[in-house]
Amino acid sequence: MTFNRDKKFDIKQTNSIILKKRKPSYTGESWLGHTKDCGIIDHELLKGATKDELIKRSGRELGGVDSHISHLKAEHGLIVSKNNDIYKFEYYHPETNKILNELDLENLMKIDIENVAKYSIVQLKNKEGDLKWYSIGIETQNKNGEEVTSLTENKGFAQKLINKKVGDYVDFGTGFKITKIKKYLSK
Repeated sequence: MTFNRDKKFDIKQTNSIILKKRKPSYTGESWLGHTKDCGIIDHELLKGATKDELIKRSGRELGGVDSHISHLKAEHGLIVSKNNDIYKFEYYHPETNKILNELDLENLMKIDIENVAKYSIVQLKNKEGDLKWYSIGIETQNKNGEEVTSLTENKGFAQKLINKKVGDYVDFGTGFKITKIKKYLSK
């Protein structure tokens, strides 16, 4: 097992993997540094599995599976939920202290908001008419199959977007027009 981990980094990496439509295959070591049976459990928790499935697929006894889940919570700071006997990693955003499942995340992206804010997503149109989604200060899942590019909130481009409204122009590079703003984890 791994100890003395950078919990913020582990949470960020796990969140990023949770948001991907296609989950990675197990190749001998998980993104958390676990190998063999523990690495298999890590990967199974991405899509969700019952305890019996975790035992069968990993080859561990019940106590070993329980111990590893406890380790993931304590040493990695990860959230493992149990819903209808399915154990699964949940998306956790430490700054807002919110735990969101995929449906919660999808529903948040359907809510329009007035101003671009930290933890929101914004669709921009460039001079050629191309549309592209950006997120501010958070990694997000794709929006209706379209890729969302993450921007760190303190980057110049993100700073130019904050507090802008739909229809506003952003003077950055060749210029952009804001076409849509959606809530993500913003207020």
